[in-house]
Amino acid sequence: MCDLEQEIATYNRRLPELLAQQGKFVLIKGDDLGGTFDSYQDALTAGYQRYKLNSFLVKRITAVERVVYLSRGSQSSQPA
Repeated sequence: MCDLEQEIATYNRRLPELLAQQGKFVLIKGDDLGGTFDSYQDALTAGYQRYKLNSFLVKRITAVERVVYLSRGSQSSQPA
């Protein structure tokens, strides 16, 4: 499993407890939750401070994923 797959799996597994902070951003590295943050920028900054140039995931905590369909060459996208 690649890093991103593991981090998405960690997010999905921990989502029930994370929903208490819905709307915030979570920092994930592998199976480790690096914290929750009020802004994407705060989470990203913490990720670079903690993990340097190694990969990590910053994701908004939400109960429902917004799906966007993109087509090559399209001018706009429509949410599903």
